[in-house]
Amino acid sequence: MTESDINKLIRQNIARETVSTEDGINAGSALAEKAIGTSWAFAGGIAMHIYGYVRATTDVDIIADHDLDAGSERQLTFGGSSYKVDLEGRSIVVDWIVRSDENAKFYSEALKDAIVTEDGIRVVSPEWLVILKHLAGRPKDKLDQIWLLQESGLVDRETVKGNIRRVLGEYASFLINDIQSDFDYADVLTLRGERNKYD
Repeated sequence: MTESDINKLIRQNIARETVSTEDGINAGSALAEKAIGTSWAFAGGIAMHIYGYVRATTDVDIIADHDLDAGSERQLTFGGSSYKVDLEGRSIVVDWIVRSDENAKFYSEALKDAIVTEDGIRVVSPEWLVILKHLAGRPKDKLDQIWLLQESGLVDRETVKGNIRRVLGEYASFLINDIQSDFDYADVLTLRGERNKYD
């Protein structure tokens, strides 16, 4: 990479605004006020923030069971729409995800099991996040998934397997085997980290 390329990359990264947990929750909640009679929950980076893993995110993901009757910026290829929510002088992108593809049933079931916090925040459960992150398959999703699995007591792995069985029935073993390899990888990293404490 040339010095010019590096400077261009730096300028782009400085210009890219990340979304804080508070702003993400406020923007998502403001959009959700238009969702009368619709089930919805935070997923994606903001859900990860809620569970304690703070990583940069540039938008807000909400899964829902119905589309919004509001003017969207664009349609999402896998189902749903993207919106811009104005919040204290800045515009935050909120993806309102209503899956219409082969993963729709996973999202529908995840929504049924969403957690509502004492503050009224609706969020996908850690067990379903592990599954949805696995299905997304991007490197950042894999990092999120491994973090969830390494957090002591956060994810009930038998519930993860049960959720997969609920969606796939007799065909669940293929995905359960894939997820088991993620469990094993998270365990190896945890053991390695524990060992390094004493080196």
